[in-house]
Amino acid sequence: MKFVAQIFVDGSNVLFWRGGQADRDVPLLVIQALLRRRFQPVVYFDHSIGRHLSKDDLAALSNVAQVVIAPRGTPADALLLAAAAQERIQIVSCDRFRDWRPDQPQLRMKWLVTGRIEKGGQVSFSKKLKPAPL
Repeated sequence: MKFVAQIFVDGSNVLFWRGGQADRDVPLLVIQALLRRRFQPVVYFDHSIGRHLSKDDLAALSNVAQVVIAPRGTPADALLLAAAAQERIQIVSCDRFRDWRPDQPQLRMKWLVTGRIEKGGQVSFSKKLKPAPL
């Protein structure tokens, strides 16, 4: 499959897209929806992700996308936003990153793509996904 571009996924955020509760199936649903749109997802998780996803869950995600787990003491948001700013790549997340804006002045709302899980496990995104650069 030929990819259009990379896209970053705030995995620790999308994990809670189904009813505000952690759902281990949701990151894979989001990744699959992005792959169908020919994006190459890079998924960022906080170090504490092991509370919600098993090693097998993470291995399954790693089989279809690049997975980045932040080192202990480093928020995944810091890594995600730094990478997005450097590469000017869209971020799939419902987080508005308000706490990070003073340190990330280049963060633009057009970089953010929100989404949700609809009935039947269908993933919908808030706007059209665009390849970099934005």
